[in-house]
Amino acid sequence: MKFIKAPVLLIAIISLLAASAIAETCCEKAAAGGKECKNKCCIAAHKEGKSCSKCNPNKEDLKLKKTEKISAKSEKSAKSSKGP
Repeated sequence: MKFIKAPVLLIAIISLLAASAIAETCCEKAAAGGKECKNKCCIAAHKEGKSCSKCNPNKEDLKLKKTEKISAKSEKSAKSSKGP
């Protein structure tokens, strides 16, 4: 009986971890909609150039900011290369 319980418990733990990894943070949801996060804690942290540790424990919001900067730079270089 113990041999059956161990794999079932292991599968349950793995599925919970996978579900939590898939969940989006408030900042990720806002960025997907093309907006800024409206949570007070996130706004205060972003003004300081930091990540809100409550909403983004793995600093997902800072990763989003980096990708936005990279895409903005590539757009500017594409516009400048077209020229008049």
